[in-house]
Amino acid sequence: MMRKFFLSILFALMFISCEHRELLDPDYRHYVRIYVDEEIKNVTCGFFSDNRQRPEYDRPRVMRVVLTDPVTNQIVAERYLQTSGTDERGYYIDGYIAATDGTYNMMVYNFGTVYTSIRSENSYIDARATTSPVSEKYYPYFPTFQEEFDKNAIRYCPDHLFLLNEEKISVKKTAGIDTLRNAEGDFFTISSAVKSYYLQVKIKGIEYITSAVSLLSGMAGTISLHNAEMNANDPVSVFFDLDYADLVRRDGDQKNSATLYATFNTFGKLPQEKNFYTLNFEFSRSDGTSQVESFDITSMFDEPLVKNQQWILLEKEIEITPSFGGSGSGGMTPGVDEWEDIWTNIQL
Repeated sequence: MMRKFFLSILFALMFISCEHRELLDPDYRHYVRIYVDEEIKNVTCGFFSDNRQRPEYDRPRVMRVVLTDPVTNQIVAERYLQTSGTDERGYYIDGYIAATDGTYNMMVYNFGTVYTSIRSENSYIDARATTSPVSEKYYPYFPTFQEEFDKNAIRYCPDHLFLLNEEKISVKKTAGIDTLRNAEGDFFTISSAVKSYYLQVKIKGIEYITSAVSLLSGMAGTISLHNAEMNANDPVSVFFDLDYADLVRRDGDQKNSATLYATFNTFGKLPQEKNFYTLNFEFSRSDGTSQVESFDITSMFDEPLVKNQQWILLEKEIEITPSFGGSGSGGMTPGVDEWEDIWTNIQL
């Protein structure tokens, strides 16, 4: 009786295994190698100045490879590639994908970004990348932008999204492992669909502020994965904070000056939108006051320096005028003039 019971269990397991684990002909396996183009302006190259803090760059570690039917746009095969290496051509990620004979469209992107999320990822035409709305903790910085916050039109900057599309790839069954290649017969190369801009503005009176955050409107909030085109119907403001450099301390009643700067990422500038750069300076005294400045920098995107180098250099100097008056208490640039010893009894 016990023997029959174990045989029944074994038979059931074999049935389940056959039901859920299809065996694919090894001749349908195809090798894929994808080189990563890591020449990214203002991130890995093309820096404005070497004495500025450089933005963090996370090298992609996982790539999602998708083969889709060019008629139905539905996925017929996919694989997450995680093996990486480096040779004389640079850094690459490789692996294998299984697919039967046919002609497919291929889409590849890096997986696991922090702020960038992929929507409709199972459709070649509808797949798109977008970014997350900013946290509610930033709402008080821009109280007049509450409607934009409610519409999720103020977003974090996107992570670098490496994107590759190849249409009409012919896949054939061969003896052994085949290698998928691009139209030129070479391995694939993937590049970032996100641009990084360097921005700086001059400040007078930096000792009065503890932080500076900013918004840049008129930027694309979404791009399509199959062609990297911006969605004109999703204009957003990207949010980013700033650091300081070139500090000059003044004597007497003169205000200290410095340069505030940042490198921010974007899917791109929407051509039909105005681009307002808005800064909020939080003062170093807790009286609930702040100073907001705004600039229309739409025309700057047509200048050669911005087009070619992606450098936005605002020439106007902003003067900080705190409502409480008097001298600053250090702000973003605290200093210590002298130490004073204090003696007191500590009760245990």
